[in-house]
Amino acid sequence: MDRQQRLTKMKQGNRKWFFLRMLFAIPFGVIVFLLLQTNTQELLYGSLLVLTTLLYGYALRQEYRFMSSFTERTRTKRFISLQYTFDYVLILFIGLVFPWLMKSEAVSWLPFVGFTVGIFILSASERALDEKVRQSDSEQPMRREVRGW
Repeated sequence: MDRQQRLTKMKQGNRKWFFLRMLFAIPFGVIVFLLLQTNTQELLYGSLLVLTTLLYGYALRQEYRFMSSFTERTRTKRFISLQYTFDYVLILFIGLVFPWLMKSEAVSWLPFVGFTVGIFILSASERALDEKVRQSDSEQPMRREVRGW
């Protein structure tokens, strides 16, 4: 399968994955908000947040399998796996670490600095891994091509 065919199929599949991501993002955001606003239901909202994060990790793994199914090269699959791993680490940070730091109120500026640094690292690593994917398999579309940015 050539590059254009792969890109077309990936973009079609990406629509499905985008919808699934939104199905997780909305309850995820609501649960984070509720967790940060309550002092009495922390265990309930924390458990829901962990459950949502684990389910999202499973969905992300399925997306990774779909996106990596277009190449046979092990090295390319490894780079694609790293991209999805970084995405999941960011979600873990936003969903688990960030609310915990906010609830502890130890240092009020630390979560924001950490979040900003995390976004910067994710962006830089995303571009670097995209470049590695292109170098290891020239027929494999880069992630930003599939997502359209």
